Amino acid sequence: MTGAHAPGERVQTTRSPRYAQLATFMRLPHVPDPVGRDVVVIGAPYDGGTSYRPGARFGPRAIRAESGLIHGTGIDRGPGTFDLIDVVDAGDIDLSPFSMELAMEAATAALTGLLRDNGAFLMLGGDHSLSLAGLRAAHAKHGRVAVLHLDAHSDTFPPVYGGTYHHGTPFRHAMEEGLIDPAAFVQIGIRGHNPAPDSLDYARGQGVTVVTADHFAERGPAATAALVRERTAGLPLYVSVDVDVVDPAFAPGTGTPAPGGPTSREVLALLRTVGDLDPVGFDVMEVSPPFDHGGITSLLATEIGAELLYQYARSRRTASGARSTERAADRDRLRTEGNPVPAPAVEPIVACDQWADALTALRGTLPKVPRADLPAFFATAGEAAGRLPEELAAVLDTFREDGNEHGYLLLRGLPHDEAELPATPTSSPPPSERELLAMEAWLALVGRRLGLPTGYRELRAGAVYHDVYPAPGAHDLSSESSKVLLDFHTEMAYHRDQPHHVLLACSRADHAGRAATLVGSVRRAIALLPDADRAELLARPLPCQVDISFRGEAADPGPSARVPVLYGDPGDPCLGYDRELLAPDTTRAKEALAALSGALDEVTEAVHLRPGDLLVVDNFRSTHARTAFTPRWDGRDRWLHRMYIRTPGQLTGPAEPGDVVGFRVK
Repeated sequence: MTGAHAPGERVQTTRSPRYAQLATFMRLPHVPDPVGRDVVVIGAPYDGGTSYRPGARFGPRAIRAESGLIHGTGIDRGPGTFDLIDVVDAGDIDLSPFSMELAMEAATAALTGLLRDNGAFLMLGGDHSLSLAGLRAAHAKHGRVAVLHLDAHSDTFPPVYGGTYHHGTPFRHAMEEGLIDPAAFVQIGIRGHNPAPDSLDYARGQGVTVVTADHFAERGPAATAALVRERTAGLPLYVSVDVDVVDPAFAPGTGTPAPGGPTSREVLALLRTVGDLDPVGFDVMEVSPPFDHGGITSLLATEIGAELLYQYARSRRTASGARSTERAADRDRLRTEGNPVPAPAVEPIVACDQWADALTALRGTLPKVPRADLPAFFATAGEAAGRLPEELAAVLDTFREDGNEHGYLLLRGLPHDEAELPATPTSSPPPSERELLAMEAWLALVGRRLGLPTGYRELRAGAVYHDVYPAPGAHDLSSESSKVLLDFHTEMAYHRDQPHHVLLACSRADHAGRAATLVGSVRRAIALLPDADRAELLARPLPCQVDISFRGEAADPGPSARVPVLYGDPGDPCLGYDRELLAPDTTRAKEALAALSGALDEVTEAVHLRPGDLLVVDNFRSTHARTAFTPRWDGRDRWLHRMYIRTPGQLTGPAEPGDVVGFRVK
């Protein structure tokens, strides 16, 4: 191992040349048995169904080799693909080169298992017969699917030569097995020579939309994409790309090339419509390296795969936005009718002792000294977070996407052991050699499920893990204060890279059990806020001072940022709030802010953290504070562990877990 990347981490081009290290698709981590991933890349090295030029069994290896050239961030796309979705390479399916039936059975079982445990797959072929296995797997999870099929050939022919599953039959079998809705099946690029004049009659007779290469040239990508959206919308979508859809001038390395097809650019442009739909599975098939010149066909297959992954990420964001818009419409309707407005139904307290054994086993997979190599530690934690107990993972995923009415999630009863704890710290940062503590392990697993653990350069010397404990003489606005109320605030409301979630895990409570974390949810407070005050706070940002951690004691304490107090959906706004630092500049703004403060006070909940508790605060939806308590300075004072989490949807550029970001004012 050269140190170019850590286990479970995507190889970074800035640290390792593109031609180095083991070849996985786009240098993704190799995870043989993935669980909880958004997309799994899987190779299908098989060409037992090929009717002319063999060699597709070598396709997955060649595609992976060329994919080292491709980054996850495309020009003018904003966030990179792998900032938005979690993707791994699971290696290859072992397929019999001697039996079509055995190969199909093995591929079907493997892909069905992948979809049972993960969101979607991208299969790298291999000949096109194995698309039937992909469609069987998609149907097992989603029922009948829509299909976007790019190919020079219809692949709806009957079996020939005594072989059941050759590469010209997969979509005929799929329709006969009821896997596809023919009315939502669109084939594009069909051309060339067929055995008989009526070769396309079967597909058209089933109701399939067949767009020949000539028709595609007449329509162009934009009009064809509109047709695809029209025919396939409303159903889960399977996308199958045979590289011979592209003219052999651009893709010579394939088994049955057919001149007269679209260009690489046209096919990639067409695939951009996939993100407007609901994709659930992909395949890129029929790359035959023995006939590829300079690897250009393998490189094109890589680019197609990268585009499909990005479109999957875009589709998840589009679906999330659509659900948010739908919820907002429902809330507005209920508010207009005078009815209460529901928030997402995620209960705030989750009992975790039922998963003690499973969680303890996951902790055992984490490196013992996290600060020795935090990037490697968080890469391993990200892989382990994909194997959290299913019910717990579902709760975290729902909270990450939608939050809840209360603005927080309290995981109670996580495994912990007082005997493993050293004395409560008295100085920062923690020693780099300190071994992983139980509550630090749960922060890593929960944090990686929610997003990207992040350090802030000016805060605690850029540490990602924070010890939070009482310190003599601490500033009143510091988390290390104890004898005064740490007043209500959303964390770093003035920071452009504001964290989405604040995680607090408790190793020790204060001696008297008095300290409480107070959480006030804007979703509960908004109903108490007069419409005029809400409109005022939505209208424009307010001046805000910057916390001493970012400006220093000697810096000018005057307003230096402008913070939107309420923003986003007016019916379900997000919150930017700091009772100490906001400085409204008009009488009307002061009145509106005072009304909001009163509403937040009315809905505030007190959470008394005890050992084994992990509190997740939705920093975009709630404000929090901490009540005073009396320390004893005896080595057993209150000791929390804090972590800040950014989520992929808020990022504007490449980001990695464990990144340390510098201060940027809003």
